[in-house]
Amino acid sequence: MSLTDRDIRVKVGPNSLFDGEMTDEQEKEIMRLANIIYFQKKVWDRTYWMGLNIAKCPMDLITYQEIIVNVRPDLIIETGTLRGGSALYFAQICDLVGKGRVMTIDIESRPSLPQHPRIEYVVAPSTHPKLKEFLDKKLEGAGSVLVILDSDHRRDHVLKELRMYAGYVSVGSYIIVEDSCFDGFPAWPEYGPGATAAIDAFLAEDDHFEVDYSMEKHMLTFSPKGFLKKIKD
Repeated sequence: MSLTDRDIRVKVGPNSLFDGEMTDEQEKEIMRLANIIYFQKKVWDRTYWMGLNIAKCPMDLITYQEIIVNVRPDLIIETGTLRGGSALYFAQICDLVGKGRVMTIDIESRPSLPQHPRIEYVVAPSTHPKLKEFLDKKLEGAGSVLVILDSDHRRDHVLKELRMYAGYVSVGSYIIVEDSCFDGFPAWPEYGPGATAAIDAFLAEDDHFEVDYSMEKHMLTFSPKGFLKKIKD
């Protein structure tokens, strides 16, 4: 006999808010609290891919894999290289798909970054005008492009990145804003206005993108409201 959603009950005591059948709002609150706890436990600082710290939520990594398989991007642009764990992950998923390369951008070149034929490291501020000139030339005729923003997470910086990189994203692909959980849940309330505030401002001025909430189906995510799908040129 299989269980349906109506068969599932959460019992936390006789006076619990969640005693009995949960409403959608109660379920969302449980998910919000779970995300906050997961982030504040700093599990991301002890998460590895092929021995390299990847500093991401594993549920988001599964979602990235799904997006790469479905979109089959010719190029993945990542801002915020850190130790290179995510760049290697993206490159190896591209290996499995048989298509794609990774351009990862950071203000600092760190020693011992992973080397892979699909990875190109670019050392530059992610919103610098000269970098934009470089990208305009580099990406001419690039085909399908996926963008992942994971550098400075303050509102003004993320908004600059969204405005700069949105034009490179192909229709049907995504610009993904990492760590919107800081001010989104909020998992880091003292951080101040962050990526979620930038997303709200960007969507208010650009109707080429919409939030794809289906990419949050795994319930744990560091990018709530951050999977922005391009729906038109």
